Amino acid sequence: MPIYEYKCAKCEHQFEQLVKSMEPATAVVCPQCGGKKVEKLLSVFAARQGQPAPSPAAGPGCGSCGEAGACPFRQ
Repeated sequence: MPIYEYKCAKCEHQFEQLVKSMEPATAVVCPQCGGKKVEKLLSVFAARQGQPAPSPAAGPGCGSCGEAGACPFRQ
């Protein structure tokens, strides 16, 4: 189920809600005022630039995280 961001037309409260794919858009209600007129907002997602994220399965000295001896994923 995707998480969507909404803004209430009545009180302008912004909130997130999990929405089932089969659920109608009219089922979304503002949690603050109960308003049923909401606008779906354009969401942005986080992307990492530069080095790839380290792998939890990576062993010591793998070079993924740049912390050769003190890899945060080494247990």
